[in-house]
Formats: sequence, C-alpha cells, structure tokens
Amino acid sequence: MKIKQIILKNYRNYEQEKIKFASGINVFVGKNAQGKTNILEAVYLCASARSHRTGKDAELIKDGHSYYQVKIDFSGKEIDDQSLEIKYSTKPRISRDIYYCDIKQNRIADLFGLFHAVIFAPEDLMLIKDGPAVRRRFIDVLISQIKPLYFRNLQLYQQYLKQRNHLLKTLREMLYQKKVNPNSFNEDLYEFNLIQLSIWTEKLAEVQTDIIITRQAYVNKISNYAKESLAIISDQTEILNIKYKTVSGINVNADKETIFQQLINRYINQQDDDIQRGNTGSGTHRDDLEIYVNNNLLKERGSQGQQRSAVLAIKLAELKIIEKETQEKPVLLLDDVMSELDEKRREHLLSAFEQNQVFITCTELAQIYPNFKGELLDENESSFNDIENSPMVSLNDSENDLKNALNLEKGNDYIKFYKIDKGTVKPQILLQ
Repeated sequence: MKIKQIILKNYRNYEQEKIKFASGINVFVGKNAQGKTNILEAVYLCASARSHRTGKDAELIKDGHSYYQVKIDFSGKEIDDQSLEIKYSTKPRISRDIYYCDIKQNRIADLFGLFHAVIFAPEDLMLIKDGPAVRRRFIDVLISQIKPLYFRNLQLYQQYLKQRNHLLKTLREMLYQKKVNPNSFNEDLYEFNLIQLSIWTEKLAEVQTDIIITRQAYVNKISNYAKESLAIISDQTEILNIKYKTVSGINVNADKETIFQQLINRYINQQDDDIQRGNTGSGTHRDDLEIYVNNNLLKERGSQGQQRSAVLAIKLAELKIIEKETQEKPVLLLDDVMSELDEKRREHLLSAFEQNQVFITCTELAQIYPNFKGELLDENESSFNDIENSPMVSLNDSENDLKNALNLEKGNDYIKFYKIDKGTVKPQILLQ
C-alpha cells in the first residue's frame, strides 16, 4: 500500500498544501511545533477515522476557518488508483463526510479496511501508563482495519447500551416516585419497562458476545507476536504476556452460546443494582488489556526501558497482524520515535519495514542515523544540474549512505526529504 500524494486544506497549521510522496521513505525534518506530526496525523486519520492525538474533529480545523479537508491518493495490491477524502465542517451545521474514489460513503464504518496504516508515536507509551480506554481504542482500531464488521458491532453495542441505560434511569425514577407518592405508581407501566429492559439486555448480550470472542482472538495474536519481538529486543531476558480482561465471570475461551448465556445470567443477577445506579455496571465498554513482563504487571512494576520495549513489541505485532490478514503492507508512520530508541531497538524497528512505505519525522537527520553527516538544501535554491556537477557535492553518495543505514533498496523515487517550517512543506535535496 503506497500513498502517492496528500492534499490538506485548513488542517491544523496548513491552509492549503499538496505533497507528493516517494514510494519508499519520506523524511520530514523541522523544528518542534512546525507541523511535522500534523502530516502523519492526517495520514493516520484516513485509516482510523480519528486522530491519534484527539477525539475532537473541531481541534483539527485551522484557526479562523470552519472546515478541514484531507485527501490521499494511494495504490493497493488489487487497485492501483484509489483515493480517500475526509471533510469536517462546522457551518452551516456540523457534518463529517467521507469519500472513497470520489463516492460518498454513508457510514464511518465504510472507511475501515480501505487503507491501512500503523503509527509509532511518543503517545504510544500511554498504552501502558493510561487507563483502559486507551488500550480498548488500540485493539478496536487494529481489528476494525482488518474486519470492518467489527466496527459496526461496536456501534451497535453503544446504541443498545444507550437504550438499556435510558430504561434503567426510567425504572429508577419510577421507584423513587413510588416512595414519594405510592398512589402515582403505575405497576403495569413498570412491568412493561422491565420487559423492554430484557429485550435490550438480550440484544446487548448478543453483540457483546461477538465483541468478546473477536477481542480475545486478537489479543492472543498480539501477545504471541509481541512476545517474539520482545524476546529479540531483550536478548531473551524478558517475557511479555497480554491478557484480555472483560466482564467478571465470563469464560472468554468458551463457545459463543456459553458466553452469551453467561452474559445474560450476569445481567439478570445485577439487574436490581443497575436500576439503583441508573446505568449498566458491567460490559465490554469497561474491558482492558493487562500487559505483563516477566509476570509483573508492567503499568505498576515496569521500568521506563521495559515499557518502551514492550510498546515497540506491541506495535510491531500490530504491523505483522495487518500484513498477514490483509495481504497488504500498511503505511508506517514514525513520529519522532527514532531519537528515543537505543541502537538495538532502532535496528529491530528498521528491520521490520522492508518494502513498506514509511513516513519519518525528526528535528535533524542524525536522529535517524547518528553517524550520518549530510545536510539538506531546498530544491529551488539551485538547479539540479549545478548541484550534481559541483566537485564539492556528492548527491548520490549521501543518499546511498542513508539508504544503507536504513537497509533500503537503491532506486529512483525511493527516498525523499522535506523541510517543514511554520506550516509549509519544501522538498529537499540531500547533500554530503
């Protein structure tokens, strides 16, 4: 899977920008807060339907404007010319439109599975440090890219949960009114609402069963692949395990009918408590992933180095799963992570993305390859011929040195450099 170009309009600090990409490595160099991450964020938006930094589309709109627009032209294994476009507007009303090959899609779920990307970012440490919602989102985005129907199940679950919680609040209010004014209590209406509650509970349990089975299967895959990667990174000294934590009392390894019945029994037993609370006390909306290294819960007893290594191993597992199940190599987005990795972790990461299209951000090239001493020059500052013929410059040697450092194939249009400065993108020529 390769992106040919991206078009940004009123996105973050970009007013209007069209960037053509290399089929291999694309390196964005610039000082902090200039817009490097914004480009990677826009690419990832097209794969996951949401930014990896915020859940609010309004925050992606450039100041002073009422909409943003992101469009990528890309090629895949089966179809060469494809496009994805996302437009979010606040005027005249809030709207979010998605287009695939210029055809409007009716649902967000239709976006998943069209374009695949994996992002490595400093925020990934939140997989370890933050609460369950971050880990649920990680597993949900991964599965949704592979199985779009799973995303639809998540949407249905939220709809059913909302309906059930509404009924629970209604029943709680009726019981309260019964205490205050017994004569006003309508027994028939209360019983009718209980019947309604049982219907929504059954629907909730049905879709929840599919979610649990799917999550358990993919947590097992992530755990197995991540365990292999961490063993290599740590020279076989660290063993990683990931456990799926869902509704108490549910056997996640049981068959579908058994899990469904266990959920129904759980909701029957907790029904009175749910009515008193006015909401559903348990369910897959509270699921979590427990990450262990050497049998220690990493969030509580892991060192900073162990946490970084575990996150890297988990993200490499994500990469491998998408490749195997979609038969497509996803686009890789490396957002300012190379400088935070030691040589061993960096080598392990670089060895994982052979033939993938890669986007890398950095403040200087030495962060990608510490021994490299090259520099960049704007393409429009001198003609290409003048640069090529200069006895003081070796363009090919500089580029090939970096390719060798990154274990890249040599070929035309394989690696490109861009200088990012205050929301502008300038293609660069690499000089030695």
